Amino acid sequence: MWKRASGFLAVAALISLQALFPTAAPALPGEDAEDPRRQQGESRWVPSLALIAGATLQEHKGAAASSFLEGGDPPAEGLRLPVSGDDLAIAPFVGASLQLIAPALPIRTRPRFFVTGEILPTFAADRDIAIEGNPDCVKGPEPTAPCARDEDGSRDTAWGEDAANGEGSRTTTTIDPLVFGATAGLSFPVQAAGRQLRIKPWIGWINYKVDAEGFVVDAACDPPSRCTDVTVTTPFGSFVEPGYLREVSLKARDSQRFNGIGPGLDVEMDAGRFGRLGAALFLGGGAYYVLGDRRFSFGTSESYPESPNGVIPAGAAAAAFAVEVDPWMYRAHLGVRFQWLGSQK
Repeated sequence: MWKRASGFLAVAALISLQALFPTAAPALPGEDAEDPRRQQGESRWVPSLALIAGATLQEHKGAAASSFLEGGDPPAEGLRLPVSGDDLAIAPFVGASLQLIAPALPIRTRPRFFVTGEILPTFAADRDIAIEGNPDCVKGPEPTAPCARDEDGSRDTAWGEDAANGEGSRTTTTIDPLVFGATAGLSFPVQAAGRQLRIKPWIGWINYKVDAEGFVVDAACDPPSRCTDVTVTTPFGSFVEPGYLREVSLKARDSQRFNGIGPGLDVEMDAGRFGRLGAALFLGGGAYYVLGDRRFSFGTSESYPESPNGVIPAGAAAAAFAVEVDPWMYRAHLGVRFQWLGSQK
């Protein structure tokens, strides 16, 4: 984290120096310094700050499996049905970038090298990439039934494990808010309809983290037809028929950072100049190929005692989850750039 922060501070320091001590260069050979076709600030190093909004898209795949090991001895029995699935993870972002663009090269097309550092905070929603049932908490079949663990013993209708709600398994992913990026490329000026445009192909790097969560809920009752205490009323009085619920609730979390590199293209248009400050609008997109291992696995386990009547044996429940990201992440964005152009003289 400190290494990344120091890198951005170094870029900011360099931009500040260039803003204070701009390096001027003469007009290109054979060019008039007042030629309106020339880019603004093309004879100097130009720092800029951009505000960016956009989104990244990437397919995530996931799987979940669970088992129960009776008495600690194999073989283990399946707890919930294995499940797998996928979903498109869309991560909107609003961020900022610092860019430094070099003076134009002394050739007719006037290309300019540039480098950019980005920080792109995201606000992505959780994506259920693999889900079976409706994992929440074990509860009765009524639509408004509370969690079984919260019932107060006043229930007068028995329900069994086959009718229980809130069972299932789920694997969820989300993109962590902190995303970093950098680009390097060439800027080519183009005149169109009296406007100055720049076509900017680039090669970029992105660093992001995927947070994953797995959740399994399962019910076993003793007797199987009575998961909670039931109050029975007769002409001779009321009495309680006891029920027993073994609620397996397993939750695990993990995360993995990924790095991607790939090509992109921006189109930028000058919007105006206000003294030494220039403004430009831009839009673009890119694609990143994810490097290294794109899959990670995690899990958890928990021990449970035998039920009072011995119908449900003691043992350990275990859950295993896996997440895999697609090899390619795609990006689209737009924004506004503020450039320090220096004196017009």
